[in-house]
Amino acid sequence: MNPPDAVQQVWVFVKESDQWHHQPLFLALLDVLRREGVAGATVLRGVAGYGAQRQVHTATLVELASDLPLVLVFVDRADRVARVLPQLSAMMQGGLISIVPAQVAHMAPRAPGPFPPHLTVADVMTRDIAQVSPDAPVQDIVTLLIDRALRALPVVDADRRVVGIITDGDLLTRGAIDLSVEIQRALPLAERAVQVANLAAQPHRAADLMTPHPVTLPATRPLAQAAAIMAERNLKRMPVVDAQGRLLGMVSRYDLLKTVAEGLRQHPAAAVELPAGTPATVGAVMHGGVPIVRADAPLAEVLDRLLATEKRRVVVLDAASRVVGIITDGDLIQRAAKRARPGGLQALIGWLGGGPRPAELEMAVQGRTAADIMTSPVVTVTPSTPVAEAIRLMMAHKIKRLPVVDADGRLIGLVGRAGVLAAISHDTAPPPPAEGNP
Repeated sequence: MNPPDAVQQVWVFVKESDQWHHQPLFLALLDVLRREGVAGATVLRGVAGYGAQRQVHTATLVELASDLPLVLVFVDRADRVARVLPQLSAMMQGGLISIVPAQVAHMAPRAPGPFPPHLTVADVMTRDIAQVSPDAPVQDIVTLLIDRALRALPVVDADRRVVGIITDGDLLTRGAIDLSVEIQRALPLAERAVQVANLAAQPHRAADLMTPHPVTLPATRPLAQAAAIMAERNLKRMPVVDAQGRLLGMVSRYDLLKTVAEGLRQHPAAAVELPAGTPATVGAVMHGGVPIVRADAPLAEVLDRLLATEKRRVVVLDAASRVVGIITDGDLIQRAAKRARPGGLQALIGWLGGGPRPAELEMAVQGRTAADIMTSPVVTVTPSTPVAEAIRLMMAHKIKRLPVVDADGRLIGLVGRAGVLAAISHDTAPPPPAEGNP
């Protein structure tokens, strides 16, 4: 929040006995404000007062059981107040909300480090998560991953203790599926239903496919420590557990980087203080060896190049080696297949599933080039771009990787979420131990 911005002070009047989904309403309101990134809020307990019913309540010893008034107060930018206000109003059956203009005379500086020191994993994790039991069939697992746009599912026992985790990669490497979940999600509904229905004959269960004894994080772990563990072990997401090992939620690279980006948005003028030795710019964390194709490359050549790359992603360059687009296997399904000749979609699916390239696929893509299906324009950075700015761009545009270009726009590397998280988590001290197996 910047002092020059239009700022408002919001007063929310509720009763101490008010409830929301079996919890005190004031706590539920606080949780909404926290999730929406409101800078801070305070709940004040009334000493005495009366409301529309005109019955006086006090906090004197004789009337300690009275339904005392509570006031929730927060100050934030007007645009964020406008965003959260409908949610607060919908949760209140009574009470009162008032808004007054405010002026910020002083604001504490941003705490050092990319992660707010007071936040723990419990503050940023996803709580409403899908999970499966060890005997869950492949069909149920894939359906959950597709329908809920997930890349991993924790496996829990009858006591909700985490015993494993199943990722898209586990399903592929163990032969449970031929097409990645991401590709299946991009298929037309009818074809997607066929793919999922074919899994009914699969004998495998979650216990056969999961990675057992996954690394987990206690909900009380500070964010900086969680980031260090995730970066050191190169994990994209981790289950979050209580003291007894019971599943509470999931936390991902995205969750951690989103927290950093929100801090940058609230305090754009404040420089992020990184740990000693931390890489400051993209050039220190980017990697080379990026798969490329030319914009005028025939689509058949693009298909070969995609299949040869582990990440199923290629960067498209023009004749001067400038970045003009990106293509993923999902792009192939969503765009190339829309205008494919009869049988082209099935041929493409079979080929992406590891089969030989069928002759009909050559016909289906004839006359089409990389430029026809690429995503363009592309958000890029330079080697001198601060790591913090790369994080801001990734979160603002909801992208996982950024091409790194020189002053003329020519490709020189790629930087992803793993690289920037490792950069801001860098420290000379080893990260604290996580739960579970190494």
